[in-house]
Amino acid sequence: MPRNAMTSDRTPYTREPLKVLAGTLPPDLHGHVYVAGPSVHAGSPALASDGLVLRLDFDGAQATFSSAIMKTPSYYAREPVNEGETSRGPLTRYLNEFRDTTLSDVSIALGAQEAPNTAPFLVEGENMLLVTTDAGRPWAIHPLTLKAYTPLGYKREWKAAVPAPWAFPLLQSTAHPAFAPEPAVPISPEKESQQKPRLFFTNHAPKWPLGDGWTQLVTWDTWENRLHHWELIDAATGKPVVTQSLHQIAVTRDYVVLLDSNFPVNFWTIAAQAALPGMTRVQRFVDRITSEPSYPQAVFWVVKRSDLRPSPGTLSRDDPPRIPAYRFQSGGGGLHFAARYENPDDVITLVAGHSPSEDLSHTLKEGDLLINGHHAQAYQEGMPTAVPITRSSLGVHRIDMRRLRIESRLHAHDDFTWGLTVFSNAGLINGELETNLRMYLREVPRLRTQGGPDEVESGMQWGIPDDALAIYFNSDGFTADMVPEHLYQLYKPIVGDKAGLPIQEGRAASFFKFFVHSGRFEGYVLPTGWFGFAPQFVPSIKLPKVPYWKGYVVALVVSDPTPDLPPNSTGDEVWIFDSENIAKGPICRLGSRNFDVGMTLHTTFLPPGLGELLDGNVPDGPPYAVNVREDYDVDEIQKTYEDWLPGLFPRVPKVLFTPWKLGVKWVLNFPKLRKVFERDVYPHFPLRPPEKHSKNE
Repeated sequence: MPRNAMTSDRTPYTREPLKVLAGTLPPDLHGHVYVAGPSVHAGSPALASDGLVLRLDFDGAQATFSSAIMKTPSYYAREPVNEGETSRGPLTRYLNEFRDTTLSDVSIALGAQEAPNTAPFLVEGENMLLVTTDAGRPWAIHPLTLKAYTPLGYKREWKAAVPAPWAFPLLQSTAHPAFAPEPAVPISPEKESQQKPRLFFTNHAPKWPLGDGWTQLVTWDTWENRLHHWELIDAATGKPVVTQSLHQIAVTRDYVVLLDSNFPVNFWTIAAQAALPGMTRVQRFVDRITSEPSYPQAVFWVVKRSDLRPSPGTLSRDDPPRIPAYRFQSGGGGLHFAARYENPDDVITLVAGHSPSEDLSHTLKEGDLLINGHHAQAYQEGMPTAVPITRSSLGVHRIDMRRLRIESRLHAHDDFTWGLTVFSNAGLINGELETNLRMYLREVPRLRTQGGPDEVESGMQWGIPDDALAIYFNSDGFTADMVPEHLYQLYKPIVGDKAGLPIQEGRAASFFKFFVHSGRFEGYVLPTGWFGFAPQFVPSIKLPKVPYWKGYVVALVVSDPTPDLPPNSTGDEVWIFDSENIAKGPICRLGSRNFDVGMTLHTTFLPPGLGELLDGNVPDGPPYAVNVREDYDVDEIQKTYEDWLPGLFPRVPKVLFTPWKLGVKWVLNFPKLRKVFERDVYPHFPLRPPEKHSKNE
């Protein structure tokens, strides 16, 4: 793993040129690739770092990049709080400070920082570009400046994963929401203003020492701008559904599918990291004795979309209606999957990356014993344990909802399926490419080809032939210097003896194309010293002459700087592949002396012109905006803290809680906290909710 993977430049850039380092920039490569990831630096848990958003712009003749740090209210509050502006002394400073944990920066008294750093996602109905996280709400960004301007939903619309009165609650959601591509329609003729659900998230909490956990499927109504909740109940047992993590969900015509993923949250470890700063040995000990392995097989939960009927009761986050979810398991554990939108005869087709021992809930610490007998070095501190301890596979699953059974085919390749992480695709729905292309063809007529505004759209052939349906993945490969011994011991029952692992020779990282129906692999193994992130499929701009499933794969790669690199390369580069010949290697390499992004996570593609279309709504007249001053009202925050403990014991006389209220006022120092919000938070979020209009206006 290159050292360069744990460095990033936080400087904001605007349309900074990317120079061609090798090959030729394809003339039919047009549009924007948005990339989200953590602003990594060695010593801090990578996946909990502040969000870094990139935009790569292509016009066939040149390429540029723009970048910005995702700044939310908790981001702006963190610095003055950590500098002691709200503290009365060492004890209150200790209670208020935000400290690194593997999930997010956490303050014992104030809560968890909301750091969108995982995936960009376009919401068609709102004309909003979101950036998501597993530990917070999605945030909308300005598509050109990349500035975060509103969360999706007020705090009061989300149920906190930890039932604490925190000013910054820990909210767990889906980093990859699902969007149904069919047109928006009313839920019924009688409810014309209420939309049939199309945009799906989760709001959930795993089981932890002070709670049994719960899982809600939530939808966002783009007409009413409200969140609707349904609590999931296991259809077989009648018990509440409790999951480890719900990193990704998908939608088909009749169903929503949720994957319980390899990202278990260990609250004991997070508590030790937040409460015992600097006590590395104690933190390590707590992690060792409390960690549990991820599920050995992928667990899918399927919900019928017909059960998702919005009502006044679904607006409740605390007591929403309960609906059945159907459990299926197969393959190995995993993080990411996609679904075919059509489910003929109630058969759902899924494609999932299975890495049964890829556990992202841990990070490397300097001195950790590794499986090759070495010890982790200082530059590795904070790297996620993203390299699985055993070979992965791609699973093609068919879930028969009439017979309630799953049939699976697993495909593996020794060059490509070691550590399946991030994918991109056409024709497999997580709600992005086809939706974005339709929006482009419908709403950017000035960019359509000659011959009339409807020529391109009418000439498009939607639907991909079976023999061309494919998914693009990147593989982490296998390197023993990324696998701690304690993680191997945790998964030894699955992995078996070390003798079966390529500990000495390793496996290189790669990009590959997997054909869903034939099970065929085509790919490119990266040279030694290079590591790849976030492949993004980009269709050729020559629509419809070139089918929309043919084009390019744009990917970010990193290596450590060496004299062999081109003069304008920092070791962080953009590589472009021909989607029809991945094995050929990059046909163009791009870089800049200012391009230093390190580890990135997920991407999305916006066709040319959509950024300007969205820009027309922001910042002066966004279709939706939370009033951040109301969302973080200090008077309401104080009341929540003071009422929390009495609320747990309603039969106890309130006078007995006087010490609690005095303690809260002393620890939180509300006059100083108010000053922080007034000076450092509110001015950055001046937008107010727009006036409501009829959907027909």
